[in-house]
Amino acid sequence: MEACSTWTYRNVTQGVFQTLQAVGRRQGFAIPGAPSGSFAIRVAGMQVGFRYGWDARSGTLMLTCVSKPMLLGCATIKSFADRIVGEAGGKVAG
Repeated sequence: MEACSTWTYRNVTQGVFQTLQAVGRRQGFAIPGAPSGSFAIRVAGMQVGFRYGWDARSGTLMLTCVSKPMLLGCATIKSFADRIVGEAGGKVAG
């Protein structure tokens, strides 16, 4: 069950995906090297869980927040995700 809608990102090349993994490591969470999987981040003592699917050929990343604290809104989480993906070189679809 998803806590938020799935977000789609474009232009997620191999290099962008590797940059996202490096950003995650710097911020204390691990994005697996597989084309799909899950990871969790902890921000201000709150844990947020994600599931992702990445298609290297089309450069599309689908990201879904699957668990979050009730006090943390989906718009806030999406804003955070958009910023990180954008800084890595990806683009918000739509």
